[in-house]
Amino acid sequence: MDSQDSGHMYFTNLLSQDPQLDPTYGGQSGNSPMTIDASLPLPPNEPNGVRKSVRGANFTPEEDKLLVSAWLNCSLDAVQGTDQKHSQLWEKIFEYFQQYKETTNERTIKSLIHRWSVIQKATNKFCAKLAQVEGLNQSGMTEQDKFEKAKIMYQSLEKCSFQFEHCWHLLKDQPKWIWRATKDVPPRRKTMSPSLTPTSTRCSAATEDSKAEKGKRKAQGKQAEENLQLRKMKYTLLEESRAQEKEFYCLKAEKMEYDKEKEEKKLRLEDERLRLEVEKMRIEAEKMRIEAEKEQSKIRQEDERLRLEAEKVELAKKESDQRIMMMDVSVMPEMQRIYFQQLQTEIMMGRSNARDLD
Repeated sequence: MDSQDSGHMYFTNLLSQDPQLDPTYGGQSGNSPMTIDASLPLPPNEPNGVRKSVRGANFTPEEDKLLVSAWLNCSLDAVQGTDQKHSQLWEKIFEYFQQYKETTNERTIKSLIHRWSVIQKATNKFCAKLAQVEGLNQSGMTEQDKFEKAKIMYQSLEKCSFQFEHCWHLLKDQPKWIWRATKDVPPRRKTMSPSLTPTSTRCSAATEDSKAEKGKRKAQGKQAEENLQLRKMKYTLLEESRAQEKEFYCLKAEKMEYDKEKEEKKLRLEDERLRLEVEKMRIEAEKMRIEAEKEQSKIRQEDERLRLEAEKVELAKKESDQRIMMMDVSVMPEMQRIYFQQLQTEIMMGRSNARDLD
């Protein structure tokens, strides 16, 4: 290709960089909106070896940027420049596109021309809105604010969002883009001063009247257009105000919902704290009950031990009493006889008292 020299590779390199080439969203400096190549004639023939196909997949942003780069490279050809015939120009654009594309999508010259027409039409309309915003010269608005305002105005008028921001960033500061806007503007006619004749005077008067009438109609049309634009801007501002009001109420509702959730969470935490306190008290009560049962069990065991001990003592006493009662005191010496007789008497009296108590 003729445009593969190092200078033309500038626009190809743009594609490998971030599409946000410049954080400043201006570029028009208050000039009138640009209109370029309003109608692009189709080339008479496709290049040899190019297969015509039915409508393919939608163009991707990368394909759009490659098409813009191809148009800039081929349009900026230093030898032929913009005097190239449209068929030759688009053949070069097609070759450039085919050389650098990274997708498998098949594109014909006709599809590239149609896509470029869509891009430039939408971009021109967006530039017009941006110029209107800059013309208002509102204080306190940054370039980003103007850019966003232009997108809102574009969407309000076109009923769709501006979809070629990635292309606008590549085109907005390029001399070729700006030059095409002024290329076809006809120069003003110089005022001639021939010698006047009655016929020429009448013709001049009629011409002046016609010009005055045309100027008047033009001024009226311009005023009507300005009034229409003002009404559209007022409508846009009203829509923005409504959108802001809606956003305010949405934020208020979100805050109320957040406060409600926060309060519910607080109540849930308090309920959980109370539940844990109750559980703690229940555990403490259970521990006290278990301790009390253990103490009662010890008391019962001690009572049982004492009862068994008493029974054992009672049994031993009975055995001792029985031995004493079975003794033959008659063979004992006098003193022993008297002692054991007294013991036998006490034993008998104790048993008698026990029977009386029962």
